[in-house]
Formats: sequence, structure tokens, C-alpha cells
Amino acid sequence: MAPVGRLSNGSSFVLPADFVAARVALRPAELAHGFRSGYLDEQGVVQLAEHAIESGAPTLPSIEELGLLLSEEYGRVPELVTEMEESDPSAPSEQTNVWLYLVLAWIYDHRDEFADPLAEIETVHADFDYPEGIEGLVGYLPAAPGQPSGPGAVEARWKAFLDRQGTHYARRAVLD
Repeated sequence: MAPVGRLSNGSSFVLPADFVAARVALRPAELAHGFRSGYLDEQGVVQLAEHAIESGAPTLPSIEELGLLLSEEYGRVPELVTEMEESDPSAPSEQTNVWLYLVLAWIYDHRDEFADPLAEIETVHADFDYPEGIEGLVGYLPAAPGQPSGPGAVEARWKAFLDRQGTHYARRAVLD
């Protein structure tokens, strides 16, 4: 069983497959990374494989096998994920960036469920090894010159980041 996605502050969650599929057409190594990081469970991996097959896009044999697994066969998911991962030359940074976007999108969409959603961003920033692209979302870092500061400004930058990344991943799916 995949570990539950857990941030260093103790927050944990598994992203639903429909949430992921609505935002990104994952490449095989990205799907594997999400599973290995605990942001997807076995059922989510299988559902995303099913979605890939239903989309009509060419798929790897391991994705086809994943998409056909019955729930009592979910023990095979790690083995098939390894096969899928080995056949995708995606750069590790690409694999991480898509999950950074998805985790931040999940927190944003569910921010009312977190005691301090902006503190969650700080944790994500640390857990994803301090990516430069989200520094403007981290409350304890100064805003860029000319940028407003404060929680409202951070939330506006957060939404803008998600919009840009969402456009990027939607365009990527069309171009692939």
C-alpha cells in the first residue's frame, strides 16, 4: 500500500484520481512519483490508468495492465508502477513540479478545511526543497519589490500561480 502523502507538519492526504485527472494528464513517471510520494493510493493509480486508456492516447503496456486491475489485484500496483517508471525518461524536476502544482491546488481548493492554509504553503515550500517558483507564496519571505504583502496578496499570488500552472499543464496535454 502506498504511504499517505504527508507534509512535514503532519498534514496528510491522498489526492482523488478525479481531482488529478481534471487538472493534468500525467506522464508515466509523474504518475509513479505521485504514488511513491503517497499522493495517490493504489485505487487512484488504477483510476488514472483507466482514464489514460479511455482518452484514446497511446499508452504503455504497464498502464494498460494497471487500468485492467481488479481491486483484489491492487497488490500488483507497485510492480507495474516500477515498469511504467522505467520506461519514461521524464526529468525528476518535471515529476516534482507537477505534484507541487497538484498539492498546492488541493490545499487551495480545500483551504477552508485547514486551520492555516498559508502555513501549509510554507510546509510545501520546505517539503519540495524550496522551489523558487513559489517564493511569493511563502508568508515569511518578503514580497518581491513592488508587490503587495499580507495574507490577501499572498492568496492572490497563489491563485495566479495555480492559474498559470493549470494553463501550462492543459497546453502540455494538447501538445503531447
